Amino acid sequence: MDEFRDINILLVDDHHMILEGYKNVLSRAKYTGVNLSIDTSDNCDIAWKKLNNNNYQIVFLDINFPVQENSKILSGEDLGVKIRKERPNIKIVILSVLEDVFRLHNILSNINPDGFLSKGETTSKELLRCLENVIDCPPYYGPKISKLLRSEVANKYFIDETDRILLYQLSLGTKTKDLTNFVNLSQRAVEDRKKKLKEVFDVIGEGNRALLEKARESGYI
Repeated sequence: MDEFRDINILLVDDHHMILEGYKNVLSRAKYTGVNLSIDTSDNCDIAWKKLNNNNYQIVFLDINFPVQENSKILSGEDLGVKIRKERPNIKIVILSVLEDVFRLHNILSNINPDGFLSKGETTSKELLRCLENVIDCPPYYGPKISKLLRSEVANKYFIDETDRILLYQLSLGTKTKDLTNFVNLSQRAVEDRKKKLKEVFDVIGEGNRALLEKARESGYI
């Protein structure tokens, strides 16, 4: 860190106390040659607007956000995918309570984050260690996340943005026949996706309620 750098950080989480806690910890970070500026957002849509109007280098991102019918970005995972595709120079750090191995592998595949921490292990020291590594030598995965990601995942099917939109719309009460209004798929393709999702969540032969319960347990909605 031998040259001076301005590093702008955006913290995205729907819990204000968590945002303030992270901000207070990161504000105390002292790295030679680095000047940190920290901003926050409790909403994925607003966060995306901020990302387009400001020059951020690092985003700390929660995964689960409350379901909002008018939201354009359904989850932290969707925001992470969008950042990775459209703003690839921004480094992404995932902070989540998730411990579902399949879900974590899915996030890893879809986002490939520069940092990945479990909220349960995120002490002030761990958060600062993660930041320091992400600045100069990513990736940095916390011990608990690393252990979970080493676990075997039997089903290699990854749930993509289209799957998450389908689950989201079903959770709002949208009928299967109307799902084609929200995704670029035929009715047959929608049915095939639903069938595959039921296989993934092991609710074959059951209705939407069982599928949604399993998806909610795994943190998809």
